[in-house]
Amino acid sequence: MNEEWRITVWGVRGSAPRPSPDCMEHGGNTACISLDHGDHTVILDAGTGLSPLGQVLSARGGPKRLDILLSHLHIDHVLGLYSFSPFFDPDTEIHLYGGAGLERYLETLIGPPFWPLGMRDFPSKVGYHEIRPGDSFGLEGLTVSTMAGDHPGGSILYRLDGDGKRLTYALDCEAAGPVLPALTEFARGSGLLIWDASFAPSDLRPGWGHSTWEQGLELGRAAQAAQVLMTHYGWDCSDGALRRQELLAGQDGSCRFAKEGMAISL
Repeated sequence: MNEEWRITVWGVRGSAPRPSPDCMEHGGNTACISLDHGDHTVILDAGTGLSPLGQVLSARGGPKRLDILLSHLHIDHVLGLYSFSPFFDPDTEIHLYGGAGLERYLETLIGPPFWPLGMRDFPSKVGYHEIRPGDSFGLEGLTVSTMAGDHPGGSILYRLDGDGKRLTYALDCEAAGPVLPALTEFARGSGLLIWDASFAPSDLRPGWGHSTWEQGLELGRAAQAAQVLMTHYGWDCSDGALRRQELLAGQDGSCRFAKEGMAISL
């Protein structure tokens, strides 16, 4: 059965949230994107955008199984776990996927003295799944493939295949050096490539593990991706600055700059 995929943007920032009047157009929450296919929801990263997503999921009463794929454990990608309301539903299973030490790191981060509740205090059923870059696994009718991103401390890039569709999620990755040919093949034929556009081209900082919208366009063309979605903007990047970057990137329909609440169908 060929199910429609619905991708929704819940958080667009990197490094830190930006609750500021000059970012209301694009949004100020940190990285979080959901993929709904059939009755299943996959969540990509758990930044502060996870909190409003959790409210929506709780209000509609499900689904009762949620899978959260974490690119890495830098704080901007897990802050939303603190206030994710499905954790308080004893009928919900939440499966977390990430790199080595996932359970130990999250149980240290979420709990005293940093937070009054620990991961083991939540009524929901929580499962941890450690993965290594290069692993592939099945997930509710999807095939999830992974590769290592070029980022300080490491990151995991994800590719989801199923229903004749392909989505590649590549945040916190520097598009340079030996990773680029492998990344091009990894993303080849994607219906949607979700890309790290932390920097404007003139502001790129080599070695920081992030990229630009210009590099995302080049990668999208080389990988023959149908669409490229720019996100993970610098916390100091205003709506005005992002609008200028959008104009430079062009409006040919294959490139979009993410805004919170944006929905894309594949």
